[in-house]
Amino acid sequence: MRPAFQCLLLFIWHECLLTAVTSANVCNRPPEENGSELSGGQLFFEPGTEVTLSCSQGYSSAGGSRKIICRSNGEWTKRELKCNPKRCPVPESPQNGKADFEGIVYQNVITYSCLEGYILVGASQSKCLHTGQWSEHLPQCEPVVCDLPVIPPYAKIVYDREFSEDTIEFGFGGTYECLPPFVLFGEKRATCTANGTWSEPPECKLQTHAAPQRNPVHFKAQHWKHLQNPKVEEQQGDVTT
Repeated sequence: MRPAFQCLLLFIWHECLLTAVTSANVCNRPPEENGSELSGGQLFFEPGTEVTLSCSQGYSSAGGSRKIICRSNGEWTKRELKCNPKRCPVPESPQNGKADFEGIVYQNVITYSCLEGYILVGASQSKCLHTGQWSEHLPQCEPVVCDLPVIPPYAKIVYDREFSEDTIEFGFGGTYECLPPFVLFGEKRATCTANGTWSEPPECKLQTHAAPQRNPVHFKAQHWKHLQNPKVEEQQGDVTT
């Protein structure tokens, strides 16, 4: 074998050996850890290389050196940079509702809900963003509404207070009364319930010992105010007695 050729083979073997040793000792790209990371796209680093870390999006520096060095064994020196997640403002609870959350830092989530008889209008969840602000506005809890109740025959209803619309909010109610000589059987209270319907109305029945009236009178459903109490309204059913 010619000497020149032997030298070439020796050189190639030496380079392969050097490459193998060097590849085993290089440092891999430092991973994102505890809110700190390395910018750029380089994947491998030679021993002795010094790099500068920064806090990841959604984190802010709380002190410590930003520098780490690739050691000859392929490991990085201890990371000292401390990065804390950003805080969002303390959330409010919607009126007639509540806000459930475990924390108020980056990536934490609030879940909103309403009390019985109220409907959530707006986002049901909000996330703490990297900007330190919540992703959604505070939602509202609006009351369930009921249509005007059906008045049983020979009955009227006296509402708890005045109202001007054709719908009534959850919790609003009134009291049923029977027109003489009829007697009320059932629950006298009328209430707009959480599912948007009225509680079960009573019945007005004629007592067996009462003498029937000879001249029937027709009452038409209507609303009016008592002069003695302007905050009370009556609604009377269509009846013939």
